[in-house]
Amino acid sequence: MAESLQHLLPESVITGWDFSTGAVKCLSFDLDGRTLAEVRLPTDLWTEGGVSELNLMQLEGQARASVRAIADRLRELGRLKDWVAGGISATHHTAGRIDANHNQVRRAICWNDHSLASYHARGLERLAGQDTVQKLIGGPWAIRYTLSHLVKDEVTLSPVDWRRTQRILPHGSLAAGYLTGNFDVVSVSAAASTGIMDLRTLEWCPAMLHALENPEYKQLAWQQLPRIADQFELVGPLSDSLAMENWLDWGNNTRLLPPRFQRPLIFPTSDDQQAGLVGGGAVDAGQMAIILGNSAVVNSSYSELPSRGSLDVMRLNWGPYLWMRCFNNGAQFLDRMVGLQPDWELLEREARACPPGCEGTVVLPFIAPEPSLGVTAPRVEWHPSEPKEIGKKFRAALEALAYLIAHGVREHEDAGQRLPASPCPAASPAASSCAKSWLQFWIGSWSACNRMRVLRLAPP
Repeated sequence: MAESLQHLLPESVITGWDFSTGAVKCLSFDLDGRTLAEVRLPTDLWTEGGVSELNLMQLEGQARASVRAIADRLRELGRLKDWVAGGISATHHTAGRIDANHNQVRRAICWNDHSLASYHARGLERLAGQDTVQKLIGGPWAIRYTLSHLVKDEVTLSPVDWRRTQRILPHGSLAAGYLTGNFDVVSVSAAASTGIMDLRTLEWCPAMLHALENPEYKQLAWQQLPRIADQFELVGPLSDSLAMENWLDWGNNTRLLPPRFQRPLIFPTSDDQQAGLVGGGAVDAGQMAIILGNSAVVNSSYSELPSRGSLDVMRLNWGPYLWMRCFNNGAQFLDRMVGLQPDWELLEREARACPPGCEGTVVLPFIAPEPSLGVTAPRVEWHPSEPKEIGKKFRAALEALAYLIAHGVREHEDAGQRLPASPCPAASPAASSCAKSWLQFWIGSWSACNRMRVLRLAPP
């Protein structure tokens, strides 16, 4: 049930942006949670040579285009004057470099860039391993974190580009900057996914930059980090240029605010892993959200750091720690199995006709490496053989992801998280039309995984 916001006029309109590596969405809501208008834009990634990178000029265009489109929709509804604020969710573990003119120095390296593993290993060796990292920042440094980008930059980025970089910024901070003109702040949530912020003090930890070898680059990186901002600290109103382009300073004079603050106000970013907890209602310590998107994610909130294990750990804007197991393989694996535009009704019908366990048919769902399970290269294998029946193939693929996530849940329990005896997903799969089937198969696979205790992989 939607909760009324305080200190806002009842007719106020809020917008929410979701900047992902698959698409961009901007939705506007009233204070009862009703969707008034929405805009969806595509995202194209640079993948040549096995990388996954986002052009920041595209991101700037997405930010501006989304404002232009949502303002037009609200103007048609007669609600543009009621637009008061906006929030941003963007991908954790995606970050880029900009210069003093806010132009791209280097594309943003994305969360699913599998070229980072060797650079991460190199930096980790310089820091004497994860035990040192745990002492420095309170949690592990994962391959996908921003610090891995910097180790790669030390090898692949020119000295000129290192020196002309003004800011190293996560995806959400970049989006907020292109909306407001303020590129100097980062949320706790986003900073926590860099591998450079101390999760306990919410401050940058300069010792983590010893993952770099070049003393000049260590100093430059330290100077190029933004300030970590509280969740209630305003990033700023929409920028002058966006206000002029969309006539936001005219006809918006019903609120008793200085002219510049009659525009929608933008707040520090939430970012996708934190947003997944919010969407699943798992915002308090001891609660869990499970999301099947391009990746398959098991997230939980807790008041303390994990007592053991190797879960990724971040920090939520409002205080608790975010425990995370993010599997690289999610709905994209399903796309590979059944195509991008299958007949979902047929697939569901055929899959439901197939018994649980698919008569012994199983598949390893690794179209991408899965470092947390020791899978270092893509590995899709059917046992005893790939089925010809589409229903069996579809169900086996769903069950493979369900077992993967059930294993993630077990990791949270083993790390000290206290969960119900039979937890259920708190957030339904967003990237697939087969949500109901997947949820049912997940529940069955959770029971099976409870009996198995641990997911075992055949040797390569």
